[in-house]
Amino acid sequence: MRVVDEFLISDNTKLRLQVGEFRGSERIDLRQYIKGADDEFSPTKKGINFNAEWLPDFIKMVKKLENE
Repeated sequence: MRVVDEFLISDNTKLRLQVGEFRGSERIDLRQYIKGADDEFSPTKKGINFNAEWLPDFIKMVKKLENE
């Protein structure tokens, strides 16, 4: 997966946006990562992974939220 962007939520947690391919379709992954004892960030189950074809609809939903 290719990292698009990420930002720190706290000293030990970050949110990462990635794009990759799974079973022949492009996927978007927005996931929470947590820092371990080795100071490396690892993915958690907290996140969403969806088909890139859904991106325009996802952006519309986020814009509605932003306008509330």
